[in-house]
Amino acid sequence: MHEDLKLQILEKYNVYKNAILEEVEEYAYRNNRYNVNFTIALFISDKKLDLNLASKTIRDTDKAIVLEDNFLATVFDFSDSKSGFKAAENLLSKLEPQVFGGKIFVSIVSSEDSIDDDEQIRKALNILIDEISKKLDGIPISEENHII
Repeated sequence: MHEDLKLQILEKYNVYKNAILEEVEEYAYRNNRYNVNFTIALFISDKKLDLNLASKTIRDTDKAIVLEDNFLATVFDFSDSKSGFKAAENLLSKLEPQVFGGKIFVSIVSSEDSIDDDEQIRKALNILIDEISKKLDGIPISEENHII
């Protein structure tokens, strides 16, 4: 079952990356111009996610990006690694009850840990793929605590 999630990401890797890139344009601009950090968190599940709940849970300055009915990207504005990790944990605690018996995999990468937004998104997708391979569900994995 988890291999299906990994295959889903691999088959649409560039589609997902480009969709997220387009949506984070304003955050990337503020990061480049004013050094305002943002964090990208990816959530993928083997069951459908309530994406409405995700939108209601995050702040107005954050953004939920629906990639598939089981795959969500979120952008946490004005957040470094620690605050982005905490925001992802809070969202995960809201999403987990709806996938009872299922698995949710999460990856988190802050702009402070990347050269640019393209690299940040690639890191987040690659961490998510690795996490699925290692069956590390339910624990947000970030660049700083990623196990290779």
